[in-house]
Amino acid sequence: MKLFLLSVFFFLASFQAAQALRCMQGTEIVLPSDDSAEKDKDKVPEFTECSILTTGASAASLLVLKPNTATLPSTDYKCYHLRIEESESKKATIVKGCIYKAQNVCDGKFKVDTVREVFCSQCDQDECNSAHRFASNWKILSLTLFTILCLFMK
Repeated sequence: MKLFLLSVFFFLASFQAAQALRCMQGTEIVLPSDDSAEKDKDKVPEFTECSILTTGASAASLLVLKPNTATLPSTDYKCYHLRIEESESKKATIVKGCIYKAQNVCDGKFKVDTVREVFCSQCDQDECNSAHRFASNWKILSLTLFTILCLFMK
């Protein structure tokens, strides 16, 4: 019975650690009045698993903003969070998504001079580009390892 439980726990631990990277994906436009009724949400960011399709879509949208962020596709991903502001209208755009690990969103010039970067970050952990960061996979992995340790202590 111990061997069966141990096998199940190792399977669960390896399954949790091998899941794909999850990032917020989408675009939000914030008007200068900052009135919630006047917010124009193009696509409210939501959690998605990074894949070739989601990363390709993010990379393509970034090429429109920053042409020199082009990189070769790969299977290694990271999350990004970019906030840009138009100089004249002060309208802010928040873009979040998955990109290739070799891609650097925070470097590079914008295609147009009327846009400036307000905030930029890149990270390679689950849900790290969201307002609330959860580490549920690590909690499950820690709980599994703790249970295995308790089994050996008995």
